[in-house]
Amino acid sequence: MKDLDKKIFLELLRDAEQPVVDIAEKVGASRQTVSKKIKEFKQSGFIKDLKARLEPEKFGLNIRAYVFLQEDPEDEARKRNEETINEFHQVSKFFRLFGRFSGILEVRAEDRDELTDLVKEIHELEGVSETETETGTGYGRRWPFR
Repeated sequence: MKDLDKKIFLELLRDAEQPVVDIAEKVGASRQTVSKKIKEFKQSGFIKDLKARLEPEKFGLNIRAYVFLQEDPEDEARKRNEETINEFHQVSKFFRLFGRFSGILEVRAEDRDELTDLVKEIHELEGVSETETETGTGYGRRWPFR
């Protein structure tokens, strides 16, 4: 990899949203050269995308939790549950697991009450028998099926 490429990558890592003209000035190249290099990086797969990363706390989402989900093994019900769960605005990630739990959700909520309400909604889904919730503080809560 060329020295100029490395310098451009470092600038993008520092701040991917900075204007191309600023990157060009910092790496000692023209705006056109830097723009062309960034385009080449994207086409070659070195750069997947340049996205803004939001700070959830700035939006009042102060609780991050992981909800482990245990469901009956019926495929159609699980598929419907996935679709429903992915519609909950608090769920940022959903992964399927093999073993004791069938899935794990990464959740962001304003407070414990919102998190509790979400877990209750999850329990109303077909075939959900249990969840276990862990927050960033190590606090865990089991929610047995009612």
